[in-house]
Amino acid sequence: MGYDWDFRLFAPYLHAFLRGLWVTIELSVISSVVGTVLGFVLAPALRMRYLGPVLSVLNDAVRAVPVLVLMLFFYYFPYVQVLGIEPPSAFAAAAAALTLAQINFTAEIVRGAIDGVSQKTILGARSLGLKEVTIWRYVMIPDVIRQVLPTLVAFYIGNIKLSSLASVIGGEDVVFVARLAVSQTFRSLEAWVIVAAIYIGLVLPLTIFARRLERSEWLLRRS
Repeated sequence: MGYDWDFRLFAPYLHAFLRGLWVTIELSVISSVVGTVLGFVLAPALRMRYLGPVLSVLNDAVRAVPVLVLMLFFYYFPYVQVLGIEPPSAFAAAAAALTLAQINFTAEIVRGAIDGVSQKTILGARSLGLKEVTIWRYVMIPDVIRQVLPTLVAFYIGNIKLSSLASVIGGEDVVFVARLAVSQTFRSLEAWVIVAAIYIGLVLPLTIFARRLERSEWLLRRS
């Protein structure tokens, strides 16, 4: 006997799912954009002679911590007792954890990309009398972006999926809404099919973009 599918029970939750979708998008965009920018800022510091090794160890230590553990830390940290400030919302704690993870991974891959820039190209630019700022702007940064962009897009896709962990601490994303709907309708399979469809709709366009990016002439070109 087949399963009796009934998605009509979830019609009253349409607005809640749309709100959860928006929370998922917000978490993904904030963590990806802010984490990437700050990761690019941190990357050169990882290459510094004396401070670099210390920062690298700290960066590796944070990268080793699962994102869910980071969320729990940011959410349950005793802010009032230690810092004298109000604790953040579940959304803020989740965004902070995802952003920190993005910073760590971005800094590491950018550091590796900087080291991977052709030394012959850099020496050739210097022999032409170009200043270091000009070399960074027109030679190194474009090459670094070409190297790291496919990996960053993969991280952005990961952020969309990892944002579902926010539901563990009460973040009202699509997973949180689905769990709430299941508790009231007792129809779990339909709820998770809806969630899966939402994530496919979010991730599939980025996946297609990533594949086209990998084959683009701009990305294949090296300075």
